[in-house]
Amino acid sequence: MYKGYELAGREPVEIKEYPSIHDPEKSLRLKYYIKTRGKLVDVARDVARDETTGGWVGTDKPTDTFLKAQADVCLIELYAEDEGIIHVRSPISNMDLESDLLYQFLMLTIGGPILEFVYYDAVAFLDFELPENLLQYLPGPKFGIKGTKKWLGLDEATPIIGTIVKPCAGLTTEEVADKCYQAALGGVRFIKDDEKMMGPMYCPQEAKVKAVAAALKAAEEQTGLKTLYAPHVVSPPEKMKETCLRLLEWGATGLMFNPIVHGLGTLKALAENTEIYVPLYAHSGGRSGWSTGPRRVDDVVLAKLVRIAGGDYFQIGVMGQLECHVASLSPNLLLRLNEVFNEPMGSIKDTVPVTAGGLHPRNLVDNLEAFGSGIMALAGTGILKHRMGIKAGVDAMMQAAQAHQAGVSVDEYARDHEELRIALEG
Repeated sequence: MYKGYELAGREPVEIKEYPSIHDPEKSLRLKYYIKTRGKLVDVARDVARDETTGGWVGTDKPTDTFLKAQADVCLIELYAEDEGIIHVRSPISNMDLESDLLYQFLMLTIGGPILEFVYYDAVAFLDFELPENLLQYLPGPKFGIKGTKKWLGLDEATPIIGTIVKPCAGLTTEEVADKCYQAALGGVRFIKDDEKMMGPMYCPQEAKVKAVAAALKAAEEQTGLKTLYAPHVVSPPEKMKETCLRLLEWGATGLMFNPIVHGLGTLKALAENTEIYVPLYAHSGGRSGWSTGPRRVDDVVLAKLVRIAGGDYFQIGVMGQLECHVASLSPNLLLRLNEVFNEPMGSIKDTVPVTAGGLHPRNLVDNLEAFGSGIMALAGTGILKHRMGIKAGVDAMMQAAQAHQAGVSVDEYARDHEELRIALEG
């Protein structure tokens, strides 16, 4: 079970419950890891106070309004006298439900002093729960796994195999379109730009998107298979809607941008816009800068925020890959992120977990075993660098998935499948 890397492999020595004045249906439940120099029990109350009201200022007694506005602690998991997890209830009465909920939520949870104070040594915002009545104000994904597979014509048991255009930069329009064409001929069902593709002079956005759209249409005419394509949206906030509509006009069938860099509010605005009715790939680049270190926001929190803001797809990492991304180092974290994207959350649809970042035919099986067929499996160089060509790279991924479905090892399956055998040889 994932509990934050600070406490990995450890169990609490004591769990203490405390009465809360706040109704669970009218409050946020927030979960923080704290390492302090004093007693965690005392520090926990200070954290709850400081992240909402701060101390009372005035000569009179605190008012009822002030007292009701202050968060309180409802549970403490002690791992030592000075270390553990605190559970805080924070009333939603401090919020304006008709205004920007995501901004207010972030201000109440990390935008205040909690990551700045020096009366504790380490802090991590680990998780949160929202009351049912708050979820109705948040869009969530438009498509999720069911909507995506319906658009692609895939059955429930078949994972979405896709690719990422590589190299990251330095390709011409024609080279990008040809790679996409070859991959689609092989049978990939989703293609996205690499995040470093931002419409440079040698590969302008309009020409590239139109060329890729034409290439995928040509491939579909030959294979009968649809392939989603999500170009990288690069735009200032005031032009984001206009840019997205233009990309769709040019032939994009999905959109990709980075809400960690560009803002969760931008993601929410796109998800709520009925004119932009395509899946949104929320790129995860930069998340480890938030989620690692002594004062951090956990990957679980970032994933939940992406889901409620409307991200259809979000990269979690790769099971069995220890030499690429920080997020892939903890199997328990990957399993927890998969849960976050699929657990019930009112009427909010699921976000599809994307396993990418060093994915290849051998560890694809590990990920299908861990997460099932409700994933999007994206292999960039794992497909595009195959010695027999791009189509063979796709075939190798498909064959690995077939091996898993048949219940045999990829090495055994590779004896009769040359593409997979060569992929496994490296």
